[in-house]
Amino acid sequence: MGILNRYIFKTFSSGLLLAVVLLLAIDVLFNLIKELNDITSVYTLGDVFFYVMLTIPSKVYELFPVSVVVAVVVSLGALASGSELVVMMASGVSKLKVARTVLASVALWLVLVVLMGEYVAPAGEQMAQQFRNEQVSMGKATSASNAIWLRDDDVIFRTDQMRKDAADGSYELIDVTVFELEQKKLVRVSKAKQATFKDQQWLLNDLEISEFTSQGVRTSSLASQQWDSRIRPEILNISTTRPKYLSVRDIKKFKQFNGDSGSLQSSYAIAQWSKLAFPLLVFATALCGVVVLFGQARAGGFAQRLVMGIVIGIVVYLINKTFLNYGEVYHVNPVLVTVLPSLLLSAFLLLSLAGKLKLS
Repeated sequence: MGILNRYIFKTFSSGLLLAVVLLLAIDVLFNLIKELNDITSVYTLGDVFFYVMLTIPSKVYELFPVSVVVAVVVSLGALASGSELVVMMASGVSKLKVARTVLASVALWLVLVVLMGEYVAPAGEQMAQQFRNEQVSMGKATSASNAIWLRDDDVIFRTDQMRKDAADGSYELIDVTVFELEQKKLVRVSKAKQATFKDQQWLLNDLEISEFTSQGVRTSSLASQQWDSRIRPEILNISTTRPKYLSVRDIKKFKQFNGDSGSLQSSYAIAQWSKLAFPLLVFATALCGVVVLFGQARAGGFAQRLVMGIVIGIVVYLINKTFLNYGEVYHVNPVLVTVLPSLLLSAFLLLSLAGKLKLS
């Protein structure tokens, strides 16, 4: 890496750190304000801070494209205002070379962020949601809208709450209902007040069974019964976490659980492709910053460049979210709403930097 490349990398890294801290502080503040409305005698202020802290890795990952464009506009804009960028170009450094150096600097940080988004952020988000649900409910049944529903072939599973015992690593479910179907007809409903998962199997306790036959409904009660099912706690955790916060590995597990067809709901398929296309989105937003930087090379001070970078990042962020939500609602091919927009934007911006297109 040459002196010029190291200098640009150092300048960009300083701007990136500033952008991440600034955007994260704003996001954490809004999350704290939102969670303060749910504070009770059991879900305390300390719990709120702990919950929000657990979600920080996922927020850093989600806001990284915005952070990158802010860093490009602010840090390299400072070089432009100090005439350093002009000197670089006068010495024969082209716009494309500057853009290539910026993208190389982005790529170095992107590796760390992608690893965090795959291994740290999903675990933190699942832990945060599980902690919040346990604290809010404190052993009481949650509302119907928060119940866990999951289907495994001819079995439909429902529970109001799942808790993990930190002592032995076992899982406990509260108010479990198992609906069993045969040829799309309901034949049996089993209700258990509690279920525990230990040693790779479920044990249903305090069980009431209702069987539907041609003669009527037959009911019975059991103190406990083992339940052999493919539904595991990790699958329940995946099903209760928003797809965008899942890792690619978790989405693949959920895909395998869905059966031999290997089909995925549109939300999970789009989440998977958005993860794979994330580097392309980051590069596209970085190029947006570079193009704007050369268009307004020496205009404005730090505050103006900061606002400009935030506005550009938010616009790209909202457009990307609009495409993802549209694809999820209307079941559009995931590639068309994840890869294609970023690819077209990158190509357009590179052509502009090369002088093939003129932006008015």
